[in-house]
Amino acid sequence: MKMKMFNIGLFIFFFVWPNGNPYAAQRVVTSHIISDLWYENIFLIADKIDGVATKNFTIQIGGGVDSVGGELFYNFPNWYNAKFAPKLFHEDINGDGLKDVIVSLITGSGSGLSTKEIHVLNQFKDPNKRYQEVPVESINDAVKRLVNIGGEGNEVMVEINNMKYFVDLMQFDYQFLNESPAVGSLEDYKVENGVLFGYTTVFVAIPEASIGELKIKYIWEGKTYKAESVEFIEKVT
Repeated sequence: MKMKMFNIGLFIFFFVWPNGNPYAAQRVVTSHIISDLWYENIFLIADKIDGVATKNFTIQIGGGVDSVGGELFYNFPNWYNAKFAPKLFHEDINGDGLKDVIVSLITGSGSGLSTKEIHVLNQFKDPNKRYQEVPVESINDAVKRLVNIGGEGNEVMVEINNMKYFVDLMQFDYQFLNESPAVGSLEDYKVENGVLFGYTTVFVAIPEASIGELKIKYIWEGKTYKAESVEFIEKVT
């Protein structure tokens, strides 16, 4: 499908502190998806608060230079993105035939590490089109519930559904292995063939000593997206 391209402007709003002094907040489009259909254009807009961080997000659904109106706006004042551009998806991930809006924000990053926060706006028609944010089980909570990770000596064990994977650390050229196996310091979310997945790296020392990653599959349970299964993908030397 050919995508329409147009320039996205930046907007300046002025607010007033309680002492009466105004300050400027720059509203910027941090991510966007442009469709051939104006009402499927998605814009993720936020306040730029320093060189890289943004907060106070708004999702605009619909609109563009050739639109005829009828845009939808959803405001999330507590959302915060620490660095780089957020990820934005517009796909049906619960199988009801309606496209949902998925936003992956960066909550922390540095030295090759990045923690993420996922937000899903499910689309409903009752009878009018609307979107509503719904809960998503976090990567850390899913790993605590479904995965057991342990280590002894030069061997790490990853257990999922009574299946045990053993990783010999001697196959890696790591210099410092003084930490217990852990996850959560490097995360990602992706939508693949209409399914939401979360990814997290398994470390034996931060930040460089990785032994593989966990791929978490989410399903819609009617009120929340919950991790259904986890796959361990061992790092190839």
